[in-house]
Amino acid sequence: MKILKKSGSYLKRKALRKLSTAFLFMVAFAFVLISAVPHSLIYVDAGGYESVRALSLLILFVLAWLFFRGYSGYRRGYEGEKSVARILSSTLGDEYSLINDVAIHDGYGNIDHVVLGPNGIFVIETKNYVGKIFCDGDKWSSQRNGRFNRLLHYDLGSPSKQAKRNATRVKRVIEHMAMFKSKNIWVNGILVFANKHVQLQISNPTVPILRSTQLPNFILTTEGRYEFSPFELDILGKKILKQRR
Repeated sequence: MKILKKSGSYLKRKALRKLSTAFLFMVAFAFVLISAVPHSLIYVDAGGYESVRALSLLILFVLAWLFFRGYSGYRRGYEGEKSVARILSSTLGDEYSLINDVAIHDGYGNIDHVVLGPNGIFVIETKNYVGKIFCDGDKWSSQRNGRFNRLLHYDLGSPSKQAKRNATRVKRVIEHMAMFKSKNIWVNGILVFANKHVQLQISNPTVPILRSTQLPNFILTTEGRYEFSPFELDILGKKILKQRR
């Protein structure tokens, strides 16, 4: 498989920013905590305002925890994207091209993967969720065990809508190319789950929903509405790569 762009640093940068901010809040927490210890170098007698210091400690701790949790989510997402890219690059032949971390400057975030092949264009949204995932159409939620084995429920937004929107974004880029304006090119939006332990309960899906190990075979067996030539695929790849400039 031809790799036109390796896995980018979009999620990695976001993860590092979250981690850096969490670290700063923990430093501030430690500073305020030490200031409450008598005989320490930075001891401050708060007098009647001791409750304010206690509240500050609580706020700083909560903020550090929230940013560290955000870091963990972005890191997991980055690792999921890398695993999907590895699976694709090791299973698809050279007639396919892979572009990772595609930036289209239209107000939305980066697109995880775009695969270009003779049988079509595949826009892939990767999720590295854990726990039990429920889908009913475009409504998504998850269920996980929290502390004390209490089941926690989370609203996941709509990953399927995200996959469809990203496919539409790539389609708009192609529609502006003169050589494809009259061809009504179809772009396949796919939602892929990278964590092999995730439990999926899917009902009425609006996009193909796959595990990462199922993705290569899905791409290979999809019947395209239009057969792309190697020349057209080369032009398409260059056009999509230029979007990030």
